[in-house]
Amino acid sequence: MARQKTSAQTFLEEQLKDREFAESFYQGLDELRLAVKIAQLRQRRGLTQAQLAAKLDTSTPVISRLENRGNCTISTLKKVAEALDAVVEIDIVSKESRPGM
Repeated sequence: MARQKTSAQTFLEEQLKDREFAESFYQGLDELRLAVKIAQLRQRRGLTQAQLAAKLDTSTPVISRLENRGNCTISTLKKVAEALDAVVEIDIVSKESRPGM
């Protein structure tokens, strides 16, 4: 039996029909996913924000912003990945693969 959609899901589907909203929504979602991945990997490596900041020769607030916003350059992302013994993978997908795009 299929679950019924919540009013929030229905509302979001309606909003995603607006192209400008959809672009902004997915950009924010991508940044949030990146922020969460950085924080999770740092934690799996057993590092505090201060320890990661020291590895990158930066400040703890910079790491906090990365983990809360996920908005950074590819160059910065590569440095973070290197400090976390990870690699950066970038993919480009068609906008048609996302609803409302």
